[in-house]
Amino acid sequence: MGGATDLTEALRQTCRELSRFTGAETVSVHLLHADLRMLVPSAAYHVPRDMLPTLMAATLPIDEQGFRDSVFGSGDVAWSDDVQHDARFEYRLFRAFPHQSGAVVPVVVDDEIAGAFYLVWWKERRSFDDVQRQTLQEIGRQVAMLLRAKRLLREAQDQQKKAETASERYRLLFERNLAGVLWTRQDGTIVDCNDAMARLLGHESRGALVGQNARDFYIKAEDRESVIDGLDRQGAVNNRELYWRRRDGTDVWLRINVGLRDDGVFEGILVDISDGKRAELAERQAMELHAIAKLANAAAHEINNPLSVILGYLTMLGRDREDPRIDKALEAGARIRDIITRMARITRVEHFEQTSTSVPPIVDIRRSSE
Repeated sequence: MGGATDLTEALRQTCRELSRFTGAETVSVHLLHADLRMLVPSAAYHVPRDMLPTLMAATLPIDEQGFRDSVFGSGDVAWSDDVQHDARFEYRLFRAFPHQSGAVVPVVVDDEIAGAFYLVWWKERRSFDDVQRQTLQEIGRQVAMLLRAKRLLREAQDQQKKAETASERYRLLFERNLAGVLWTRQDGTIVDCNDAMARLLGHESRGALVGQNARDFYIKAEDRESVIDGLDRQGAVNNRELYWRRRDGTDVWLRINVGLRDDGVFEGILVDISDGKRAELAERQAMELHAIAKLANAAAHEINNPLSVILGYLTMLGRDREDPRIDKALEAGARIRDIITRMARITRVEHFEQTSTSVPPIVDIRRSSE
């Protein structure tokens, strides 16, 4: 499922493997329509031809299901070997297709409902023990994690599109608008400028800038010192990026070419590259989110499988004997599962606040998944 590009086909393949694994004759999967609290059919495997139109058109309101609390509240598997006489399966869709046994497998992680699988045995009486139910629960959790990974991939692609849009907007602005031109004395006093420069800094006309000091626009004083040093040594500074502040307090990135005229006045040509900077940032964030989400999901998948086996055996041991060490081990396993769940639902990149500049940035899994 993780490698399939089409979500519906990936779910259909998962239904097929569930059928092979459990012996179920028919398997369907329904995903949640969050706004309506409705389960909507998404894919199925081995559905009788005459039943397919009805199944694919039917929806299941979560609040009308008799197994709502156990499946979508506690995340447990609900099953029955006599569906037609089981009060939990009174909803009309279960009665529309008479079958002997059925099992509802929640696709739920950390109390968040993503959907459910329904497994059907048409004539066979089928029951499940604790280990089998737990195995099905873990399959549902794995599918939920994969669905979240698909969503994160889509979000990363959306950010990439935003970055491309910002880059195109920046290119058009650069090509179609006049650059700002600024003349200053060596102490920073503005002698003159064009209207484009005034607008760039948030003023309506050039007259508002004349007489002000360019030093006041620098966010970092060392940037001006670097420009002056370059002028002293070479007589010109080209393609230097500066970080200035506009009249309204907002920041602006500028690319500047400045030279020293014969009369001692600095003449600079400045271009607003803020959109380009934002495009670069958006692209870096998209690439970082994609890489981290992919790595975190792979790690969560690899860790979750052996962890499920360990917790299953610890649970069975806990039923046979009272041992505080088993309880502590189960608590530790639950904390690990919480970390795994957060790894699988990373939606942004947040780092720990470092107190030392020598320590590289470290991703904060909790803040990145909230």
